[in-house]
Amino acid sequence: MAIQSVSKDGILTIKICDDRLVDPALLTRLFDDLLTELGKSSEDRVVVDFSAVQFMASSALGKLIQLNKKATEFKAKLKLCGISPQILEVFKITKLHKVFDIEADEAAARKSFNKWGIFK
Repeated sequence: MAIQSVSKDGILTIKICDDRLVDPALLTRLFDDLLTELGKSSEDRVVVDFSAVQFMASSALGKLIQLNKKATEFKAKLKLCGISPQILEVFKITKLHKVFDIEADEAAARKSFNKWGIFK
């Protein structure tokens, strides 16, 4: 299975288990699975954990943008975590680090949902 999901304390955490997100068929299946999990969950806070991912094709960025739009449609807050420094650099180059809420790890992502104030 390409993903594992668990719902705890009102937060849905989806862990991507594949280390290379390159194959177009795999990417399509992976993001279909992510959308399915998002659609069937009643949680309005979602963390997608990339800690196992070491390499990601640029086409995955477009899929992530689609996922972000779908999360907004479902009125869910989406956070990404566990992104390797090399992949994070691609997010910075493409300015997507300003689009996505990216945390260092799952614990930080879960904790950041509880922050209040203008810097939330």
